[in-house]
Amino acid sequence: MGAKRYRNFHPGEVAFQADFGVDTDAFDVGVERAFRPELSDNEVRFVDGLTFSVATSIDGGGRPWVSPLFAPAGGLFEVVDRTTVLVRPEVADGDPLLDNVEATGELGVLYFDPSRRRRAKSLGRATLDDGAIRYTMHRNFGLCTKYICKRAHSAGAAAATAVGEGSDVRTSLTQADREQLAASDTIYLGSHHTEHGADATHRGGPAGFVSVVDDTMLLVPEYLGNGMFNTLGNLLLDDRVALTTVDLRTGRTLQVTGRGATEPSPPDDAMSERSILIAITEVRVNHAAVGEWTDLEAFDHRPGLLNPATPFR
Repeated sequence: MGAKRYRNFHPGEVAFQADFGVDTDAFDVGVERAFRPELSDNEVRFVDGLTFSVATSIDGGGRPWVSPLFAPAGGLFEVVDRTTVLVRPEVADGDPLLDNVEATGELGVLYFDPSRRRRAKSLGRATLDDGAIRYTMHRNFGLCTKYICKRAHSAGAAAATAVGEGSDVRTSLTQADREQLAASDTIYLGSHHTEHGADATHRGGPAGFVSVVDDTMLLVPEYLGNGMFNTLGNLLLDDRVALTTVDLRTGRTLQVTGRGATEPSPPDDAMSERSILIAITEVRVNHAAVGEWTDLEAFDHRPGLLNPATPFR
């Protein structure tokens, strides 16, 4: 007999859940109502008011890319119906988002409001539609508030201007990239699963929590999360991975795509047991119109910080 099939989790996710002691049978039943193909009334209001979010798209070669989405209030998302959203981001020159949507139609959106520490993940398909992205979700679910630095965002007039000159494409990190990563307390990861689709997710930690191993290698710790293991599970089956971080003062956006492998975290890392080692294949730097950001509150970041909803440990 083959491995048991679950309604909400694919074999890669199931493998990591088993490794960490998650009862997948119970978890699969528990998330059934939470994993929906549509937005609830509350989520419609949430999405309508966002000025920032994140998307993962897949290029013609199957590589994921993570793009920040910025627009003035009421201009980023237009909910057409409970499964369809028009997305009108101010895409920076050099960001592959629109080209990727045209090439493959694969798109995952992380609806994200750091000021409320609120996020929801969706996976679906997209097409270009008269200057907008028409996005149809087949899966949508809320995520916990852990590891989010609380920040307020104001688009306004500042969204019209990004600081920087042009874009840059290369295969390794520069000193400026290293400095940006050393200052980053927030990154975004992108991965893909053949059936579930493109996945966009958030990672937060102390400034510099992402380690630069060398100019072509990054190490990202995996802190205790919600027990789904979407990213790690995807990488077990398709090791292509993307990472993006945005300097919220200048708009400098560092986009990386490469190959990811899961390995034990270094012994001196008290926060995580596993890490993702990313071998970089391409780096893009562009400048997004980020608007204005205000730090409100740091997150609680200590060993053993658990999500009460997680059915393990």
